[in-house]
Amino acid sequence: MVKNLATWAVVATVDEPPALVQAFVAWHLALGASQVFIYCDRPDDPVQGMLAHLANVTVVGCDAAHWLRVGKSRPRRHEVRQVRNARDADARAKTDWILHCDADEFVWAGVSVQSALAGALDQTDCLVLPVAERNGPAEESIFDGAFRRPYREPHKTGRALFGPDYDLTYRGLTGHAQGKAFMRRGRSLRMSIHRPHPSQSDTDVVVEHAQRDALELLHFEGLTAAHWVFKLSRMIHALAENDGMPPSKHRHGQADALIADPVGGIALYHRLKCPGDAGIALLKRYDLWVAPAFDPSAALQRYFPDQSVDLAPQAVDAWLRHNKAHVLSYLRSE
Repeated sequence: MVKNLATWAVVATVDEPPALVQAFVAWHLALGASQVFIYCDRPDDPVQGMLAHLANVTVVGCDAAHWLRVGKSRPRRHEVRQVRNARDADARAKTDWILHCDADEFVWAGVSVQSALAGALDQTDCLVLPVAERNGPAEESIFDGAFRRPYREPHKTGRALFGPDYDLTYRGLTGHAQGKAFMRRGRSLRMSIHRPHPSQSDTDVVVEHAQRDALELLHFEGLTAAHWVFKLSRMIHALAENDGMPPSKHRHGQADALIADPVGGIALYHRLKCPGDAGIALLKRYDLWVAPAFDPSAALQRYFPDQSVDLAPQAVDAWLRHNKAHVLSYLRSE
């Protein structure tokens, strides 16, 4: 018997260039999301007005009243704010499944997402999407480029590709290698960052892993070189202010490298995220290099026909200079 197609929602907490958030919303609506939840970490974020015309999109400005509604005062740590917002979206959603991810993470689907979710085993609580991380540099669009998949540990090609920089990656990626998960709603589960948690300590979460040719999570980890350095600088700033979860070992190594050489951030980005021809050939040999067809332009035109959305890397860097100069200047002030 053929199962009915499953409905799904996606939720993200954002403080990003508006063009990225618009692309995130448009792409997932075009992919079949029934609901999209956007929580604006800055309550005055102008992206709220840009999304107001979309009936299937819930936009929440995270002001003081919002935080009191979902818990107490505004959590100091970014990850805690993300989780509280994801759980609020779960309470509001009317779908079978929900995915919590970041605005620079996009679901790629070789099959319909609805049918892939409907095909999950009945006992499955969450369906994990494997991740592929975009390599730079972005040239004409922030969505240019191919993607690197994580090494299967142990993998000797990692050190062959990165040399002494390998310890600044996790399984060859500068971000995370865990992927993100669709959570089946209506069960005793609580949303978190990468996987849901059981509501009761004596129960387990039944995990199923999606096949890469069916579903994969495309992580644009650093829209531009400056954006990648900004995110790393933001983490350093947060650590100095005791604001954020302790970073993983490889992310801590990246932070230490940037602190040691504050003007070398762009060079570090190129070393870690821009493999040469020999490196690409090595990745291809092990099926770790992929160039999926990804272009949100048609979705943007469909859902934002009256808005001009600039996907040029220069536009993102201009947004950073205008909105995040206080973070980018942090290391220079040390």
